[in-house]
Amino acid sequence: RWTFQARNEVRTGIAITPWRPDEKAARPTLYFGDLIGNLYAVDATDGTLLWTAHPEDHSAATITATPTYFEGKLYAPISSLEVVSATDPSYECCSFRGSVAALDAKTGTVLWQTYTIGGPLHLQRINSAGAKNFGPSGAPIWNSPAIDKKRNQLYVGTGENYSSPATATSDAIMAMDLTSGRINWTFQATANDAWNSACGRNKGPNCPVEDGPDFDFGAGMVLAQASDGREYVIGPQKSGVVHAVDPDTGTVLWQTKLGRGGLHGGVHFGICDCSLAGQAQ
Repeated sequence: RWTFQARNEVRTGIAITPWRPDEKAARPTLYFGDLIGNLYAVDATDGTLLWTAHPEDHSAATITATPTYFEGKLYAPISSLEVVSATDPSYECCSFRGSVAALDAKTGTVLWQTYTIGGPLHLQRINSAGAKNFGPSGAPIWNSPAIDKKRNQLYVGTGENYSSPATATSDAIMAMDLTSGRINWTFQATANDAWNSACGRNKGPNCPVEDGPDFDFGAGMVLAQASDGREYVIGPQKSGVVHAVDPDTGTVLWQTKLGRGGLHGGVHFGICDCSLAGQAQ
């Protein structure tokens, strides 16, 4: 019916505004992101571009997870490719910080943007190739925000730090207020995880002293309810561990290790709360 040409590769899924099949005049909107950090709003009926936005100005910013639409707002997770840039010994690693940006779904105006790492960058060292190394950095968000309407907050999982020092918000589950972006709580699953692509079999000058283990939360969080009515935020990690935390406080309720995990191990692509699958049919 139509084709829309984005400015760069589209790796995200596509979010769509709610509409009813009997609404003949309905013009739902599609939302998605691209590899260089652009967000798009496109008319689902004819492919017309409604707006574009670029909430993060870091040159390595990317969006690979689907933005989440909820009640007139779009919540976009921001990650980056700077983890790969660090392979170059002369690259001044690293300056990117992960974030969630909330946008007005009709206009693309950024309402708030909350970073996973607070505070300014500081020069940490000069590497063996003579390049400056900065930090703290990293804690990207590779997954789509999960919405908790009752508590007016969202949940995301973060990745590793790219450079030293490691922070308390890397490899973590975070809850953010939907209205203000305020961080309500943080649960860190793996501490002292700073890693980039210079950390390999032949370590490059930009590899931080922590050297991994690179246990991101690549998969999305799930807000699930048990048979007794208790709710859990469940986060699967590349470590191979699935964590369940209290949605009000971030306190650990249970943890289950499914496998040994690793750089390319553990849980990458998500889990599903299938408790309502029968009703959905």
